[in-house]
Amino acid sequence: MRTACGDRSHQRPAAAAPRGPLNHDRLMEASHTRLSAAADSDVEHEALVAARILDNPRDFGRWESQHAGIMTRVIVERFRDAQRYELLNQALVLVHRKALFEYLRDNAVRGNERVRLIRHFFQHREYSRAIVTEHTNYLHSAASYMCSTHVGTRVLLDEVFDDPLFQYEQLYSEYFRVHCNLVANPDSNASIVLAPMLGTLRRQVADWRQALIALAHSRSGIWRTPVELLRRLQQGDGG
Repeated sequence: MRTACGDRSHQRPAAAAPRGPLNHDRLMEASHTRLSAAADSDVEHEALVAARILDNPRDFGRWESQHAGIMTRVIVERFRDAQRYELLNQALVLVHRKALFEYLRDNAVRGNERVRLIRHFFQHREYSRAIVTEHTNYLHSAASYMCSTHVGTRVLLDEVFDDPLFQYEQLYSEYFRVHCNLVANPDSNASIVLAPMLGTLRRQVADWRQALIALAHSRSGIWRTPVELLRRLQQGDGG
């Protein structure tokens, strides 16, 4: 199977049964372990993110403080199901936060198109400052996403943080790509095709998110795609 963040080409320790109750120190320890492992990852963007944070004590301190806040939101929940849902909720937020810079990076966006996109998302910020801020946000969000999915799969031992979340991440990336293409080229002929495509992708993202939340709340723990979930709901079985 694949991780929710990149290809699982690096070696990771085998999952073990949870060691007693969760606490904040345990979640942070698991997060530090994942970030350190990412520095040696064969996945280039993982290694770059980890190196940028680990090699700069100031950046590391800021990231650690922000990530500790995320883990606090998880641990304050008393019951494991609620902790699982909150961790999933935080992971989804991180998927969205890191999407813009990933789009700029993966599509090699430069020049006027890059300026137009940044001004669209940061209307009240000066361009160069917005770029620096967004890059920092990307680094912190990408690092916390790696660590959060690691906590989900290796500490909570929960399937929702593996392939299901990975598939949501890919779907959201496609939705965001189409959205950015429309923003950057509003008057192009391609917008005739992209506009209805964006609506379809928006609905698919919403459906997939609903399916993830259903899995987080599921008694059976069985992953069902949005189509399967809808069929079961229509049959009166929320499973």
